Amino acid sequence: MKKTIYNVQILRLIASAMVLFGHVQHEAGEMPYLDLANYTPWVPVYFAGGVDIFFVISGFIMYLLSKEQFGKPGASANFLWRRIARVAPPYWLFTTAMIGSAIVFASYVTHSTLDPLHVIGSYFFVPVQNPYGRYFPVLILGWTLNFEMLFYALLGIALLFNRRAGVAFLFGSIALLGTLGIVAPPGSTSFAFWCNPIIFEFLFGIALAHFRLAGMRIALPAGIALVVAGVAVMVLMQSMGIAAHFWDYRPLWMGLPALAICSGFALVDEAPEPGPVKRALVFGGDVSFVLYLSHPFALTLVSMLWKKAHLTHAWGYVVVANLFSVVVACVLHVLIEKPATTSINRFVSRRLAPRRVVAAAG
Repeated sequence: MKKTIYNVQILRLIASAMVLFGHVQHEAGEMPYLDLANYTPWVPVYFAGGVDIFFVISGFIMYLLSKEQFGKPGASANFLWRRIARVAPPYWLFTTAMIGSAIVFASYVTHSTLDPLHVIGSYFFVPVQNPYGRYFPVLILGWTLNFEMLFYALLGIALLFNRRAGVAFLFGSIALLGTLGIVAPPGSTSFAFWCNPIIFEFLFGIALAHFRLAGMRIALPAGIALVVAGVAVMVLMQSMGIAAHFWDYRPLWMGLPALAICSGFALVDEAPEPGPVKRALVFGGDVSFVLYLSHPFALTLVSMLWKKAHLTHAWGYVVVANLFSVVVACVLHVLIEKPATTSINRFVSRRLAPRRVVAAAG
């Protein structure tokens, strides 16, 4: 199996672009100095559903990476260390930047009040109630990473067992938490946050990975049809007023369309090496994580400059803010994220190497 599935990397770019575009439009509607009389956001779909696509992709990729590791000595620790090394440093960097922004630019930052316990919970991916009564971390977008870390922890435990028992534990634990969140919500607590049914979407990705590993492939027209069907359902859910409302059933009205879209990208055969256009899109997929984390800062900077320049065109702001966010993310990826990730992976590999030698000797 190829190390990189290019189509899935491109889908990561699309998912992050959905989240970005949705956020920019929302921010524009909240800016009193813009000419909002002629501004109507374009929302044919629930753009925050890019998160649901990310969750399906996460389940898909993590299972592909871990399928042969169940029950092997050191596999669980190796998996967890590598996931923490990949996700935590960028998130900690931007969380620290958000804390600094809340202190220095309080008038430009929404929810700038800080609480020590909430800050600690934010760094450790534990949902702690913030000063405004919500269970979002300091960097609000990090709520998705709290779910990611929950999934990684459960998969790490599953890797301690053979594949049959491990997969049964993984499906059972996620199903239990998600079902509990629907039928018996455990109140407003950190545990209740993790019982959100959105975690079912990780299982959708695992199921998709199972079919790919079993050799299932579809022709390009069938893949396009799946993507079109997924988008059509998203449009239907938005037009019917279902999207962004029935939260307990989000895995149905957004998770299933996300699964259809992911299937259309993941199950189609692709060329061994991408052409120049596809390489550019794959690079966008590489940038997607830092784009997701950094764009609130880019939007804040654009809004400050827009106001200072006495500009009022709302759609002009939307276009410039989107483009600027992408450019900033590309620069951060090339200059900071990529070299830092490479260095951290080398360090982790050196730390894990002795454990692998001992496990092999045993």
